[in-house]
Amino acid sequence: MPNKVVIALIAIVLIVAAGCAAYFYLSPEGKGEFGEEKIEIKIGVMPDEATLPYYVAAREGIFANRGLDVEVVPFHSAMERDSALNAGEIDACENDPVGIMVLRNAGYDVRAVSLELQETPEKMRFAILARPNSNVNTLEDLEGKEIAISRNTIIEWITDALLGDVNAKKIEVKKVPIRMQMLLADEVEAATLPEPLASYAIHKGAKLIISDAMLDETVSQTVIAFRGDFIKEHPLCVDKFLDAYSEAVERINTNPENYRELLIEVAKIPKEIASSYKMVTYMKPQPYPRDSFEEVLNWMRNKNLVQKEISYEDVINESA
Repeated sequence: MPNKVVIALIAIVLIVAAGCAAYFYLSPEGKGEFGEEKIEIKIGVMPDEATLPYYVAAREGIFANRGLDVEVVPFHSAMERDSALNAGEIDACENDPVGIMVLRNAGYDVRAVSLELQETPEKMRFAILARPNSNVNTLEDLEGKEIAISRNTIIEWITDALLGDVNAKKIEVKKVPIRMQMLLADEVEAATLPEPLASYAIHKGAKLIISDAMLDETVSQTVIAFRGDFIKEHPLCVDKFLDAYSEAVERINTNPENYRELLIEVAKIPKEIASSYKMVTYMKPQPYPRDSFEEVLNWMRNKNLVQKEISYEDVINESA
Protein backbone atom coordinates (compact mmCIF):
# COMPACT_ATOMS: atom_id res chain seq x y z
CA MET A 1 0.00 0.00 0.00
CA PRO A 2 2.72 2.61 0.86
CA ASN A 3 4.32 1.97 -2.54
CA LYS A 4 1.04 2.71 -4.28
CA VAL A 5 0.68 5.97 -2.35
CA VAL A 6 4.22 7.03 -3.30
CA ILE A 7 3.61 6.22 -6.97
CA ALA A 8 0.37 8.21 -6.95
CA LEU A 9 2.08 11.20 -5.34
CA ILE A 10 4.89 11.11 -7.90
CA ALA A 11 2.35 11.03 -10.74
CA ILE A 12 0.53 14.07 -9.35
CA VAL A 13 3.80 16.02 -8.94
CA LEU A 14 4.82 15.26 -12.54
CA ILE A 15 1.48 16.43 -13.89
CA VAL A 16 1.57 19.67 -11.91
CA ALA A 17 5.19 20.34 -12.90
CA ALA A 18 4.36 20.11 -16.58
CA GLY A 19 2.69 23.51 -16.39
CA CYS A 20 0.04 22.52 -18.94
CA ALA A 21 -3.11 20.44 -18.76
CA ALA A 22 -2.36 16.74 -18.74
CA TYR A 23 -3.33 16.03 -22.31
CA PHE A 24 -3.47 12.27 -21.91
CA TYR A 25 -6.52 12.65 -19.63
CA LEU A 26 -8.64 15.31 -21.24
CA SER A 27 -12.36 15.14 -20.60
CA PRO A 28 -15.06 16.46 -22.95
CA GLU A 29 -15.33 19.52 -20.72
CA GLY A 30 -11.72 20.46 -21.47
CA LYS A 31 -10.33 19.42 -18.09
CA GLY A 32 -7.84 16.76 -17.12
CA GLU A 33 -8.59 13.73 -15.01
CA PHE A 34 -7.56 15.71 -11.93
CA GLY A 35 -9.45 18.85 -12.94
CA GLU A 36 -6.64 20.85 -14.57
CA GLU A 37 -7.81 23.55 -16.96
CA LYS A 38 -6.52 23.53 -20.51
CA ILE A 39 -4.11 26.37 -21.15
CA GLU A 40 -5.52 29.04 -23.44
CA ILE A 41 -3.30 30.61 -26.09
CA LYS A 42 -4.39 33.34 -28.49
CA ILE A 43 -2.15 33.69 -31.52
CA GLY A 44 -2.47 36.64 -33.88
CA VAL A 45 -2.06 35.98 -37.59
CA MET A 46 -2.15 37.90 -40.85
CA PRO A 47 -4.03 36.83 -44.00
CA ASP A 48 -1.08 35.11 -45.67
CA GLU A 49 0.15 31.61 -46.46
CA ALA A 50 2.24 31.38 -43.28
CA THR A 51 -0.93 31.06 -41.19
CA LEU A 52 -2.05 27.70 -42.57
CA PRO A 53 -0.37 25.40 -39.97
CA TYR A 54 -2.04 27.28 -37.09
CA TYR A 55 -5.48 26.78 -38.57
CA VAL A 56 -4.78 23.11 -39.33
CA ALA A 57 -3.54 22.46 -35.79
CA ALA A 58 -6.58 24.23 -34.32
CA ARG A 59 -9.27 22.76 -36.58
CA GLU A 60 -7.92 19.20 -36.59
CA GLY A 61 -7.54 19.01 -32.80
CA ILE A 62 -3.74 18.85 -32.82
CA PHE A 63 -3.42 21.63 -30.25
CA ALA A 64 -6.25 20.17 -28.15
CA ASN A 65 -4.56 16.77 -28.07
CA ARG A 66 -1.70 18.43 -26.22
CA GLY A 67 -3.87 20.17 -23.66
CA LEU A 68 -3.86 23.54 -25.42
CA ASP A 69 -6.91 25.65 -26.17
CA VAL A 70 -5.60 27.74 -29.06
CA GLU A 71 -7.59 30.53 -30.69
CA VAL A 72 -6.28 31.81 -34.02
CA VAL A 73 -7.03 35.55 -34.11
CA PRO A 74 -6.87 37.18 -37.58
CA PHE A 75 -5.61 40.75 -38.04
CA HIS A 76 -5.57 42.94 -41.12
CA SER A 77 -2.52 45.00 -40.24
CA ALA A 78 0.76 44.37 -38.45
CA MET A 79 0.18 47.48 -36.33
CA GLU A 80 -3.11 46.12 -34.97
CA ARG A 81 -1.52 42.73 -34.31
CA ASP A 82 1.48 44.20 -32.48
CA SER A 83 -0.75 46.53 -30.44
CA ALA A 84 -2.82 43.54 -29.32
CA LEU A 85 0.33 41.64 -28.37
CA ASN A 86 1.71 44.56 -26.36
CA ALA A 87 -1.65 45.01 -24.59
CA GLY A 88 -1.75 41.33 -23.62
CA GLU A 89 -4.84 40.68 -25.75
CA ILE A 90 -2.98 37.90 -27.56
CA ASP A 91 -0.18 35.68 -26.27
CA ALA A 92 1.68 35.02 -29.50
CA CYS A 93 1.79 36.01 -33.14
CA GLU A 94 3.45 35.36 -36.43
CA ASN A 95 5.92 38.18 -36.99
CA ASP A 96 9.22 38.97 -38.67
CA PRO A 97 12.71 39.80 -37.38
CA VAL A 98 12.39 43.52 -38.15
CA GLY A 99 9.09 43.74 -36.29
CA ILE A 100 10.41 41.80 -33.29
CA MET A 101 13.45 44.06 -32.92
CA VAL A 102 11.34 47.19 -33.25
CA LEU A 103 9.20 45.93 -30.37
CA ARG A 104 12.27 45.02 -28.28
CA ASN A 105 13.77 48.45 -28.91
CA ALA A 106 10.51 50.00 -27.69
CA GLY A 107 10.84 48.06 -24.42
CA TYR A 108 8.43 45.19 -25.03
CA ASP A 109 9.48 41.68 -23.98
CA VAL A 110 8.73 39.71 -27.12
CA ARG A 111 10.73 36.64 -28.14
CA ALA A 112 10.96 34.58 -31.31
CA VAL A 113 10.51 30.93 -30.34
CA SER A 114 11.00 29.52 -33.83
CA LEU A 115 11.64 30.27 -37.44
CA GLU A 116 8.31 30.08 -39.25
CA LEU A 117 8.77 30.36 -43.00
CA GLN A 118 11.31 31.48 -45.60
CA GLU A 119 11.63 31.57 -49.35
CA THR A 120 12.96 28.60 -51.29
CA PRO A 121 14.32 28.33 -54.85
CA GLU A 122 10.93 26.85 -55.79
CA LYS A 123 8.68 29.33 -53.97
CA MET A 124 9.06 33.08 -53.64
CA ARG A 125 7.61 35.06 -50.76
CA PHE A 126 8.36 38.64 -51.87
CA ALA A 127 9.09 40.20 -55.24
CA ILE A 128 9.88 43.49 -56.93
CA LEU A 129 7.48 44.01 -59.81
CA ALA A 130 7.32 46.67 -62.52
CA ARG A 131 4.05 48.16 -63.76
CA PRO A 132 2.46 46.45 -66.77
CA ASN A 133 3.40 49.17 -69.28
CA SER A 134 6.83 49.93 -67.87
CA ASN A 135 10.05 50.01 -69.84
CA VAL A 136 11.75 48.43 -66.82
CA ASN A 137 12.78 44.89 -67.69
CA THR A 138 15.86 44.27 -65.56
CA LEU A 139 17.00 45.14 -62.06
CA GLU A 140 19.47 47.68 -63.45
CA ASP A 141 16.61 49.48 -65.22
CA LEU A 142 15.31 50.46 -61.77
CA GLU A 143 18.26 52.83 -61.22
CA GLY A 144 16.71 56.18 -60.25
CA LYS A 145 13.15 54.89 -60.71
CA GLU A 146 10.40 54.99 -58.08
CA ILE A 147 9.58 51.83 -56.15
CA ALA A 148 6.65 51.67 -53.73
CA ILE A 149 7.35 50.09 -50.34
CA SER A 150 6.47 50.44 -46.66
CA ARG A 151 9.39 51.98 -44.80
CA ASN A 152 11.09 50.56 -41.70
CA THR A 153 9.51 47.15 -42.18
CA ILE A 154 10.44 43.74 -43.51
CA ILE A 155 9.32 45.05 -46.92
CA GLU A 156 12.10 47.66 -46.92
CA TRP A 157 14.65 45.13 -45.61
CA ILE A 158 13.79 42.75 -48.44
CA THR A 159 13.69 45.58 -50.99
CA ASP A 160 17.22 46.64 -50.06
CA ALA A 161 18.40 43.03 -50.26
CA LEU A 162 16.82 42.56 -53.69
CA LEU A 163 18.05 45.87 -55.10
CA GLY A 164 21.65 45.30 -54.06
CA ASP A 165 23.71 48.16 -55.55
CA VAL A 166 20.84 49.54 -57.61
CA ASN A 167 19.80 52.97 -56.32
CA ALA A 168 16.04 53.15 -56.76
CA LYS A 169 13.90 55.94 -55.28
CA LYS A 170 11.80 54.40 -52.52
CA ILE A 171 8.37 55.94 -51.91
CA GLU A 172 6.02 55.14 -49.04
CA VAL A 173 2.78 53.27 -49.74
CA LYS A 174 1.98 51.53 -46.47
CA LYS A 175 -1.04 49.42 -47.36
CA VAL A 176 -0.20 46.43 -49.53
CA PRO A 177 -3.52 46.29 -51.48
CA ILE A 178 -3.20 49.98 -52.39
CA ARG A 179 0.42 49.45 -53.40
CA MET A 180 -0.66 46.65 -55.74
CA GLN A 181 -3.53 48.69 -57.17
CA MET A 182 -1.22 51.62 -57.89
CA LEU A 183 1.23 49.27 -59.64
CA LEU A 184 -1.43 47.70 -61.84
CA ALA A 185 -2.84 51.15 -62.67
CA ASP A 186 0.63 52.28 -63.87
CA GLU A 187 0.70 54.90 -61.09
CA VAL A 188 4.08 53.74 -59.75
CA GLU A 189 7.01 52.38 -61.73
CA ALA A 190 7.63 49.43 -59.44
CA ALA A 191 6.61 47.96 -56.09
CA THR A 192 7.65 45.31 -53.61
CA LEU A 193 4.79 42.92 -52.89
CA PRO A 194 4.37 39.82 -50.72
CA GLU A 195 2.69 36.63 -51.76
CA PRO A 196 -0.04 35.92 -52.74
CA LEU A 197 -0.51 39.45 -54.12
CA ALA A 198 2.78 39.26 -56.02
CA SER A 199 1.51 36.26 -58.00
CA TYR A 200 -1.84 37.95 -58.52
CA ALA A 201 -0.20 41.13 -59.83
CA ILE A 202 1.90 39.06 -62.26
CA HIS A 203 -1.30 37.33 -63.39
CA LYS A 204 -2.76 40.80 -64.06
CA GLY A 205 0.19 41.90 -66.18
CA ALA A 206 2.85 43.22 -63.80
CA LYS A 207 6.44 42.31 -64.71
CA LEU A 208 8.52 40.19 -62.36
CA ILE A 209 11.91 41.89 -62.02
CA ILE A 210 13.38 39.90 -59.13
CA SER A 211 12.13 37.78 -56.24
CA ASP A 212 13.71 36.46 -53.06
CA ALA A 213 13.64 32.95 -54.59
CA MET A 214 16.16 34.17 -57.18
CA LEU A 215 18.81 35.07 -54.60
CA ASP A 216 21.60 32.80 -53.38
CA GLU A 217 21.03 33.91 -49.77
CA THR A 218 17.95 33.69 -47.56
CA VAL A 219 16.41 37.08 -46.78
CA SER A 220 12.65 36.54 -46.33
CA GLN A 221 12.17 34.91 -42.96
CA THR A 222 9.26 35.10 -40.57
CA VAL A 223 9.08 33.85 -37.00
CA ILE A 224 6.70 32.58 -34.33
CA ALA A 225 6.77 35.02 -31.41
CA PHE A 226 5.47 34.86 -27.83
CA ARG A 227 5.27 37.42 -25.08
CA GLY A 228 8.16 36.97 -22.66
CA ASP A 229 5.88 36.76 -19.62
CA PHE A 230 3.91 33.90 -21.20
CA ILE A 231 7.12 31.97 -21.90
CA LYS A 232 8.25 32.40 -18.29
CA GLU A 233 4.90 31.30 -16.88
CA HIS A 234 4.25 28.42 -19.32
CA PRO A 235 7.58 27.26 -20.81
CA LEU A 236 6.39 23.71 -21.46
CA CYS A 237 3.23 25.01 -23.11
CA VAL A 238 5.39 26.76 -25.69
CA ASP A 239 7.14 23.45 -26.33
CA LYS A 240 3.78 21.71 -26.74
CA PHE A 241 2.62 24.48 -29.06
CA LEU A 242 5.67 23.99 -31.29
CA ASP A 243 5.22 20.23 -31.20
CA ALA A 244 1.63 20.62 -32.39
CA TYR A 245 2.73 23.10 -35.04
CA SER A 246 5.29 20.53 -36.24
CA GLU A 247 2.61 17.87 -36.61
CA ALA A 248 0.42 20.27 -38.59
CA VAL A 249 3.36 21.06 -40.89
CA GLU A 250 3.95 17.35 -41.46
CA ARG A 251 0.30 16.79 -42.37
CA ILE A 252 0.30 19.70 -44.84
CA ASN A 253 3.59 18.77 -46.47
CA THR A 254 2.53 15.13 -46.82
CA ASN A 255 -0.75 15.97 -48.57
CA PRO A 256 -0.62 19.64 -49.62
CA GLU A 257 -3.58 19.49 -52.01
CA ASN A 258 -5.79 18.37 -49.13
CA TYR A 259 -5.28 21.83 -47.64
CA ARG A 260 -5.55 24.00 -50.76
CA GLU A 261 -9.12 25.12 -50.01
CA LEU A 262 -8.21 26.07 -46.46
CA LEU A 263 -5.15 27.98 -47.70
CA ILE A 264 -7.30 29.87 -50.19
CA GLU A 265 -9.65 30.78 -47.34
CA VAL A 266 -7.16 31.92 -44.71
CA ALA A 267 -4.56 33.48 -47.03
CA LYS A 268 -7.23 35.32 -49.05
CA ILE A 269 -5.84 34.01 -52.34
CA PRO A 270 -7.71 35.60 -55.27
CA LYS A 271 -9.97 33.22 -57.21
CA GLU A 272 -8.17 33.89 -60.50
CA ILE A 273 -4.99 32.20 -59.25
CA ALA A 274 -6.40 29.87 -56.58
CA SER A 275 -6.19 26.64 -58.56
CA SER A 276 -2.66 27.27 -59.88
CA TYR A 277 -1.16 28.91 -56.81
CA LYS A 278 1.94 26.98 -55.72
CA MET A 279 1.61 25.39 -52.29
CA VAL A 280 4.24 26.19 -49.70
CA THR A 281 6.56 23.59 -48.22
CA TYR A 282 6.36 24.46 -44.53
CA MET A 283 9.26 24.28 -42.09
CA LYS A 284 9.47 22.30 -38.87
CA PRO A 285 10.18 24.48 -35.80
CA GLN A 286 13.81 25.55 -35.47
CA PRO A 287 15.65 28.51 -33.93
CA TYR A 288 15.96 31.69 -35.96
CA PRO A 289 19.60 31.66 -37.21
CA ARG A 290 22.14 33.84 -35.43
CA ASP A 291 23.76 35.03 -38.68
CA SER A 292 20.36 36.15 -40.03
CA PHE A 293 19.72 37.99 -36.77
CA GLU A 294 23.03 39.86 -37.05
CA GLU A 295 22.37 40.86 -40.67
CA VAL A 296 18.94 42.29 -39.88
CA LEU A 297 20.17 44.02 -36.71
CA ASN A 298 23.07 45.68 -38.57
CA TRP A 299 20.67 46.90 -41.27
CA MET A 300 18.36 48.33 -38.62
CA ARG A 301 21.23 50.05 -36.80
CA ASN A 302 22.39 51.64 -40.05
CA LYS A 303 18.87 53.04 -40.48
CA ASN A 304 18.74 54.14 -36.81
CA LEU A 305 15.73 51.91 -36.18
CA VAL A 306 17.42 50.40 -33.12
CA GLN A 307 19.11 52.47 -30.43
CA LYS A 308 19.21 50.01 -27.55
CA GLU A 309 21.64 47.14 -27.11
CA ILE A 310 19.87 44.02 -28.35
CA SER A 311 21.51 40.61 -28.27
CA TYR A 312 20.53 37.35 -29.93
CA GLU A 313 19.82 35.87 -26.49
CA ASP A 314 17.45 38.78 -25.72
CA VAL A 315 15.31 38.10 -28.75
CA ILE A 316 15.58 34.41 -29.59
CA ASN A 317 14.20 31.61 -27.47
CA GLU A 318 16.09 28.49 -28.58
CA SER A 319 13.61 25.87 -27.34
CA ALA A 320 12.57 24.90 -30.89
